[in-house]
Amino acid sequence: MAVGFSSYDIARSGLMVSERGLAVTGHNLSNVNTTGYVRQQLMIESSPYINEYGKNGRLFQYGLGADIQETRQIRHTFLDNIYRRENTSLGYWETRGKAFGDVESILNDPMADGGLQEVMNQFWDSWQELTKNPESLTTRALVRQRGQALVYHFNHIGQQLDKLQNDLNSEIQVRIGELNNITSQIATLNYKIASQEINSDSANDFRDQRNLLLDRLSKLCNAEALEMQDGQVDITLGGYYLVQKGTSRNLYVEANAKNGNYFYPMLEGTNIEVNIKSGILKGLMEARGEVPGIKGTYENGNPREKVDITIGIDTTQGPESSYLADLKAYIGKFVSDLKITGTDFNIRFVNMDSVSQFYGGPDNVYTQENIDALLSDPGFDALFDGSAGTDADFGTFADEIQNSINNYRADATKVAYIFTNKSIDGSLVDTSGDAGHIQKLIDCGVKTSIITNKSFMNQGQDATEIGWSKVAAATGGEVFALGSTEEEYTSVFAGMNMNMRQAVNAAMGNILPSNNIVSDVKIKLNAMVNAIAREINYLQKSGFTLDGKPGVDFFAAIDDRYPMQMGNLRLSDELLSDKGLNNITASSSTAKGDNSIARKIANLRDADLMEDSAGDVTIDEFYRSVILDIGNGGAEANRITESQTTLVQSADEQRTAISGVSMDEEMANMMKFKFAYDASSRVLNIIDSMLENVIMAMGKVGR
Repeated sequence: MAVGFSSYDIARSGLMVSERGLAVTGHNLSNVNTTGYVRQQLMIESSPYINEYGKNGRLFQYGLGADIQETRQIRHTFLDNIYRRENTSLGYWETRGKAFGDVESILNDPMADGGLQEVMNQFWDSWQELTKNPESLTTRALVRQRGQALVYHFNHIGQQLDKLQNDLNSEIQVRIGELNNITSQIATLNYKIASQEINSDSANDFRDQRNLLLDRLSKLCNAEALEMQDGQVDITLGGYYLVQKGTSRNLYVEANAKNGNYFYPMLEGTNIEVNIKSGILKGLMEARGEVPGIKGTYENGNPREKVDITIGIDTTQGPESSYLADLKAYIGKFVSDLKITGTDFNIRFVNMDSVSQFYGGPDNVYTQENIDALLSDPGFDALFDGSAGTDADFGTFADEIQNSINNYRADATKVAYIFTNKSIDGSLVDTSGDAGHIQKLIDCGVKTSIITNKSFMNQGQDATEIGWSKVAAATGGEVFALGSTEEEYTSVFAGMNMNMRQAVNAAMGNILPSNNIVSDVKIKLNAMVNAIAREINYLQKSGFTLDGKPGVDFFAAIDDRYPMQMGNLRLSDELLSDKGLNNITASSSTAKGDNSIARKIANLRDADLMEDSAGDVTIDEFYRSVILDIGNGGAEANRITESQTTLVQSADEQRTAISGVSMDEEMANMMKFKFAYDASSRVLNIIDSMLENVIMAMGKVGR
């Protein structure tokens, strides 16, 4: 060791390094319970050597002590990325699981007292009681009371589901505010970190704060964080920068004409919706429903009770040409029955000849307001005049619909009925084009039913020809036997009416699977409510009251601008009037004791009124299917949540094992730096003593 003043600096460096090491150890121990704190480690390096030449010309070096390279964090970036990715998924599934639980609470246990299933059962049972004594005012009072209970329950469920959606919507706004707060803090920390580390220092505590914010951000959304070379972190979401160096860009939400009062994350300063794929925010949007928050929209539950009907009439002469005259006579009956179904219908007529054409053109649509004027118009008779010539061309009928499909309502169920007393190709043998014609109707979404001669249902008049049943089956329609008697025609039109109502009910309730929760539940339940109300009203208006008057509606809409659905359902004014009990229709005639209508309504619980993924189902089966879907969805969300929780905890434990403060390790470090400090101070004392001897002894020789 060189004896000189430079030796003091060597000892001093040991003191400084040991003191800094003790400070780092003390800092770790002080933050052992601080959330997000990552333990720090002192990195020590030797000071630069000094090169000198000896008298013999040889180069030798001697050191100048120790120095501090950096105070680094012990963090595993790979485990951080794993934790945040799994944390994003955890936030998503936790939110879905909670939403399913809320829906289950609103609907209650279907088998429990006071549940919707029990209320519906009591309603159907009251009609069953009415069949036993259709003239009893006491039983009629029970029917009305059970009807009021059903209306209250439907409306209450609707209000609770609407409230749940509004609560979820409000939480989206709160979460967007939280996200903006996090990104703003990260941008501020970016600036502080860059400012502090520009001189090669480490802003470890600032980094801990930023990483804790990134962990929280990962649960909110699938934001991506990328650390740059200068230590700052850029954050992107959906391809857009939220944080870039020291600046941040907020998201915002607002009510607008497109989405109503439902909030979607928009990029500040633009009208761009940011696509969020996972996390709490995505879970909230799907739980509420990624739909417009506008009253009356089908996407948010409004029943799609609109139907566009196309009636194709084969006007070519056949062996039974009298069917055209019979058909015209019963079209009015079909329209009368159609009116009391309560559906919003449009009707178009097509003259099927060698070239099919819309009567009056494809824009000529008949509704409840103008259909009666058409039926009484002498010009309408021309559509039912048989004409000589070639057979009707089914292909041109399909072409006519395909070419004008844009004139049909996009949100309406589309059905077609073809009346013909001939085979699909008449005397033609070539059937090569039929598959293409059928596909056109399928592509247009038109369920096509055929009313034809029994002999042409399964096969044409030639063995090589297909039957009309192939067209009906492929498009989702039915085939009906064309009759000749009043009873047969009545049966055909009753079947057509039922087919139309089932098509509307199916379109309302059999929706494509999606990740939306509350909005999908509302669509299905509103479809069920609307189907029940319309079917009961149809049967009520087809019979007679206790006073022998024509039947009246049982249910009505609170707001006539919207269909009957949850939150918009009530008993009709006629049932709530002074003679309301008499206005409950139990019979199809004025005969005493007739219970035919009451029996039909009681049997609705077992009728295939609805359609879901399993096919035609009853009201009870449809409701149980809705409950089962909710239960399965909730069980799946809870199961995945448990799995994700395990993954997140595992990833957190792994990174904590590396970055967490160990008391035993820090105590060992404390002892190490303490003894090193003592040793350096001892060296300083020795050097001081040596120099003292040299200085005090100088000049004594020769005294």
